[in-house]
Amino acid sequence: MLPLPEVPISTSRKVSSVIPLACLLGVVLLLSSVTLVIKYVFQHSGIQPIGLAGFRVMIGFVFLFAMTLFWDRRGLLSLAVTDFLKLGLVGFLGIFSYALAAWGLKYTSVIHYALIYGLLPSCTMILSVLFGKDQMSLWKVVGILLSLIGCVIAVYHGAPYGEADFQVGDLFVLLFTMMISAHIVLSAGIVKRLGVMVSNTVMFGSSSLVLFIGSLEWSEPQGQDISPLIMASVVYVGCATAAVFLLRYRSLQSLSPATVGTYHNLIPICTIVLAYLYLGEQLCVQTILGGTMVVAGAELVRTANEPSWSSRLFRVRLWLPRSTPHRSSK
Repeated sequence: MLPLPEVPISTSRKVSSVIPLACLLGVVLLLSSVTLVIKYVFQHSGIQPIGLAGFRVMIGFVFLFAMTLFWDRRGLLSLAVTDFLKLGLVGFLGIFSYALAAWGLKYTSVIHYALIYGLLPSCTMILSVLFGKDQMSLWKVVGILLSLIGCVIAVYHGAPYGEADFQVGDLFVLLFTMMISAHIVLSAGIVKRLGVMVSNTVMFGSSSLVLFIGSLEWSEPQGQDISPLIMASVVYVGCATAAVFLLRYRSLQSLSPATVGTYHNLIPICTIVLAYLYLGEQLCVQTILGGTMVVAGAELVRTANEPSWSSRLFRVRLWLPRSTPHRSSK
């Protein structure tokens, strides 16, 4: 019998890293396109933000529930009542806040939405320090300030939709970003204990129920028929939302959180480019400058949070004394 050909280790490593990177690239493209699709739905239909958010979360819940039953049925059935309550409260911050994102996106531009949401790493770091889960450093402060100043420069150079609607939309997006940051900080422990699939399924399910009740109470009745294209767009938003969780989970199985964080910095860039190309939104010098500062500040916050970052700075500071020791003359 002839021996089987051996696959070089370098080749197998390249193949094993291609799939997680492809999943991560899919996350970037899906999150970038979802924002544009939601804006398109608001521009060409009378669907209310809370109704769209409820339908989006409901589709995501059905998708995740089916996958959890297939992969982690025991984990889902073993949850206690207190676990459901905790996941419901944490899910309110992260999943129910999609309604705020929809309201904000309805009354502001996609570019402004992307810029404000680009403050997520900075907001997450601030809340993490306030909750005692992290420590502040000089480089983190510099990154946070750089992102905030860049966002102000990019957003407040003009109001494309009128002064009142412009301010309301941006405030909703900022509140949504802060709620997502709180969700990330507060959910880390319970998600790690109960599992990613089980936790996201319960959070989506509880938030879907709350959004459904809210849509019955506050959503206005539709005065016109919804076209098949609009319905397909809403279904895409829901499926893409669930797919993002699965693709990010698959990428984190093989890639470091630092790599995932680096790719996430591409989301506001891709969103702004797509909004400029397909929605005709204005892109001026202030937007480019401020957007660059937001992304650079987010990357600085991320790298400053790595353990190797402080050790590298420490080695740089001590390099000269260690490499040029003092020798006494004989």
